[in-house]
Amino acid sequence: MTDSVKNNLAVEIDHVGTVTAPGCINHPGRETTLRCNRCDMPICPDCARKTPVGYRCVGCVRQQQSIFDTVVWHDYVVAAVISFILSGLAGALLVRLGWFVIFIAPTVAGIISEIIRRAIGRRRGKYLSYVAVGCMLLAGLFNLTMWGIVYLAIASTTLYARLRSVSI
Repeated sequence: MTDSVKNNLAVEIDHVGTVTAPGCINHPGRETTLRCNRCDMPICPDCARKTPVGYRCVGCVRQQQSIFDTVVWHDYVVAAVISFILSGLAGALLVRLGWFVIFIAPTVAGIISEIIRRAIGRRRGKYLSYVAVGCMLLAGLFNLTMWGIVYLAIASTTLYARLRSVSI
């Protein structure tokens, strides 16, 4: 290499070493080279949310999440009533089957979740699963036997998993 090339490289290396990275949009004092793959704003690792397509900032994640939350207020009421009535009936009937509850409870909870989904027009909401599970547990208070508790434990987790909204 010639002296001019060596000198040029040394200058570039020194120049690269002094370049500062932009600050995070939420934490201006934190330098970062990570950028949101949607809005291209600089984000620090604390603000980055990993998605299937890369890292995104909190604002872009909230904006995307709002697309999925389409439930309206009366959907919560419909889900609560359906969950309370069907879970109460199912719990009262299934407890009499004894240990078969272990196998039947997930199926019953899946059926209840599908009835709720169809009744509310397949809309999704952040708190829909909590409302449905809460009403299921309230209905189960009238049936607190050993198999009733087993039914509630299995069915409530299945109902929650089936109704939870897409979250990032």
